[in-house]
Amino acid sequence: MEKWFRMAVDHLPVGLLVIDAEGTVKVFNRLLNGLTGIKEGDVLGRPFPEVFDCQRPEPNKLLQTLVTREEFQGLKPETVIPSINSNAYETRTYIMHNDNGESEGAMAVFLPVERLHELENAVIKAEKLAVLGQLVAGVVHEIRNPLTAIGGFLELLQKQLKGTSKENYIAVMLAELKHVNRLITELLSLTKPGYPKRVKCIINNIVREVVMLVESEAQIRNVDLNLTLEKDIPYLLGDGEQLKQVFLNVIKNAFEAFDNGGRICLQTSWDEGEGLVKIAVEDNGPGVDGQTIDNIFIPFFTTKEKGTGLGMFLSKQIIDNHGGLIEVESEPGKGTTVTVLIPVSQL
Repeated sequence: MEKWFRMAVDHLPVGLLVIDAEGTVKVFNRLLNGLTGIKEGDVLGRPFPEVFDCQRPEPNKLLQTLVTREEFQGLKPETVIPSINSNAYETRTYIMHNDNGESEGAMAVFLPVERLHELENAVIKAEKLAVLGQLVAGVVHEIRNPLTAIGGFLELLQKQLKGTSKENYIAVMLAELKHVNRLITELLSLTKPGYPKRVKCIINNIVREVVMLVESEAQIRNVDLNLTLEKDIPYLLGDGEQLKQVFLNVIKNAFEAFDNGGRICLQTSWDEGEGLVKIAVEDNGPGVDGQTIDNIFIPFFTTKEKGTGLGMFLSKQIIDNHGGLIEVESEPGKGTTVTVLIPVSQL
């Protein structure tokens, strides 16, 4: 048990320093060894003030926590270990209690600042999406009912005005109504749980089904679909319907980028060494610039006049929830390649 505890502590992505009630060092993990250049064997079992130069004008924050039971956050590493002078880490101190609530020692945790910023941004993003989801769930259903009635009456008017100069007005209104309904459908997707069902999926079958769904539109748009599927790709554990939605979103974007026909190549492959299934969707469309790529997964960002800006955002959510990665490579005039990497999970 002690061996596994030691290994776990050493593999933590944070620095960990623990002293007991007498100030003796009990834990000093591998990350701190790298930051200080001091080996664990030279530290454990020795008094903390003796190992580290704590004779500074201001009190050492870890010793202060031990004595006063006051915990600190947002510290510079040198306030605990003077030899560490790095802006890449933030330090926090905690008092440690036994099962009876009595103080047994103190602990300092050294956290990578970059990782903290990532976590803070993730929390902010989650809060924004939660508010958006509540707003959408409360309003969208009330909007959809009158839109359905409007659409029905417009279709009746279209029949009555068939062959007149005003028929085109109805066609434009119905097209815009269809666009609004599509936006509502995608907004509703934000309020539904995004986590995938864990069932067996054959990625080649999913890609074939997607191609079948878009073949008729490809013919209308004069787009060639080329399919290259590697054999013997292992099963995935995931949600086939969600993955299908991702590839439909990507192909739809490619369709809408073409002015007058084009080519879309879909390819699957299997990296056994990395345990990843790769699906690449490449088109020879006009491509996009770097700024567009940087913003492509941001909600409501779109370069299309009638785009919702939610398709790629939802696609990234789905792939993230499958533990995968979605990347976009493009250059103006040289087409676009969207690559999806999904890890294979063993049943």
